[in-house]
Parts: sequence; C-alpha cells; structure tokens
Amino acid sequence: MKRDADGAVSDPKALVAPHAERGYDHLIEACRTTAAACPEVRSLTHLTLNTVDFCVRAAAAAPFEDALPWEDEVEVEGRPARRLVRWVTEMDAAMRPLNTGELMRVLAVTRSAGAQCSRLRDGQYVVGISATGPGSDAVDGAVSTMVTGLRTDHYQQGDELPGGEPGRRKRALDGHVPLVMHVLTPDRDEESRLRGIWQRHVNPYDLQYAGYYRRRSAVCVGDAFEHGELADTFLVVPVQTRRALYRDLVFRLGSALVDLADILRPLTGDPLERLVLDVQEGAVYVHWLDPAAGDFVVGVTVRQKEVAVAEERLTDLVAELRPYAR
Repeated sequence: MKRDADGAVSDPKALVAPHAERGYDHLIEACRTTAAACPEVRSLTHLTLNTVDFCVRAAAAAPFEDALPWEDEVEVEGRPARRLVRWVTEMDAAMRPLNTGELMRVLAVTRSAGAQCSRLRDGQYVVGISATGPGSDAVDGAVSTMVTGLRTDHYQQGDELPGGEPGRRKRALDGHVPLVMHVLTPDRDEESRLRGIWQRHVNPYDLQYAGYYRRRSAVCVGDAFEHGELADTFLVVPVQTRRALYRDLVFRLGSALVDLADILRPLTGDPLERLVLDVQEGAVYVHWLDPAAGDFVVGVTVRQKEVAVAEERLTDLVAELRPYAR
C-alpha cells in the first residue's frame, strides 16, 4: 500500500465487470498486492477470451477520457488491454511457423509509457500498464513475477521463465565465432565496422541473430545459427527457413506496429522505442535507433533462460552501433 502526502493510505481501485463479481477474488487480490507494491503500475487488467474481467487501477491514475455514454468504467479502462491481447494473439499466429512455442509475454515501451501483456494460461491474460517509460521494466518484472506465482502455486502449472532465468549473467565471449552475414552497403568502411560489431556481440549462446535496418531496409544481418552449439535446435525448422521467417516477421511488423501505436494512443503519442516478443523458447527484440526514419535493430535468442541476457547483449550492440548509424 502507498501513503498519500497527508499520510492516508491509498489502495489501488478495483473495477470489476458484472460477470466477474464472483470467483475472481484470488486474482483481484493478487493484482491489488502487485499494484500496491509497484508504484510504477498505472493499472493491471485481467482478461479471459479477450473479455475484460476486472482492472486494478492506481488510486492517483485519472480515468481515460474516451468513454462512450453507455460504457462502464471497467470497459473504458480495459480497452487498451483488450486491444493489446487481440494484437498479441495475431502476432502469436504469425510466429508459430518458427516452432518456438506460444507468445507468452510482450513488452512495448515508449519514452512516456509502456505496456506488458502476459499469458497466464490458455485464453487468460494480464496486461500491466506503466504511466512512464522508465517504469516499464519495473511493471514488466512485477507482472511476470505475479503471473509465474499464479501459474505455479494456484494453477499448478510449470514456470515458463518469462523474461529468462532470474539472476542469469552475461557470459564473456572469447575467440572468433563464425557468423553467416549479409552486409548491404557500398561503403567499405561501414561494412568492415558492422562486421566487427556483429562479431563482438552475436554468438551461439544468447544473442544468436541480429539485423540492422535503415529506412526499413536491411543493411546488416548476421547469425550464429550454424554453430555446433545449436545443432539440435533447428531440427524441425531448418536454418535457411528460419532466416527467411525472421526476415518475413520483420516486414510483417511494419504494419503491425502501426496498429500497436494506435492501441497505445490513450497512454501516449510517443513512438515505440523497444519491443519484446517473448515466446516459450526464446524471444525477438526490436530496438529503435530513429523511429521517424525507420532505423531499428532486431535481435533473436532461441534460449529461454537467456532472454534477459540476450537483450542486454543486444543493447550493447546498439550502443556500439548508434554513433555510426545515419
């Protein structure tokens, strides 16, 4: 619980749909506890089969203003979450050919706000919203912890390690790892620089694939998919097919991200700076260098335990790339 400036305790407010007035007490309490412990939470919304069951909203958060006269407050508060879940299910279908499992966690971050969607179990989701961009990671961690606790303790299902294995550290890379690379620039100096950056960060252990796109066109794409460390990983979806699928996913994201920006509009008008698509066996990341110009970097890991580590590695790659991006 938080205390107001005058010392009074302010609890998160629960907005409950009529159909959820019974049978949801344990979920409402879990969301209340999580929101009270994480001040970065603006709201937590629980949905079943894309129907809003309830929202827990921070006491200080102002209601959304786009309510229609006949809508209940819970419908208005839960509308971005409901639309986000629909977006997630569509993206899940697009990623299924990769054979890396269900899309179980999505994190979308802008400068001024963020949203995280977690699949609790089949057809059941929790969406956490942060009223600030920097608070998005705290909300992400809080929702992932809550969802894992509900899965393992209440529903007696397995821990899917959303966000990767807690406490896992980035390993030191030494030696030359052969990469398959395609560098599409006529500038020889830039080509050499990009190859060096990829060689220092892309590896078979965590960040196995990275692509740099300028004005939405590929400039440099490289992967370690053919390393012996991954020999048993691509038995169902061969390496060449997987490369093509990741390329197609990037192009599909072009239109999908327009929809995602519209979904987030009640929260912010700022462009996306970071997107995480966390499946059961790894994750796909998008980090923007210049959203307006269409400059971004895509990263992939196929190891679930390494999801957080791989994004840290991608962040290092982006930091080295950024001074030379144009």
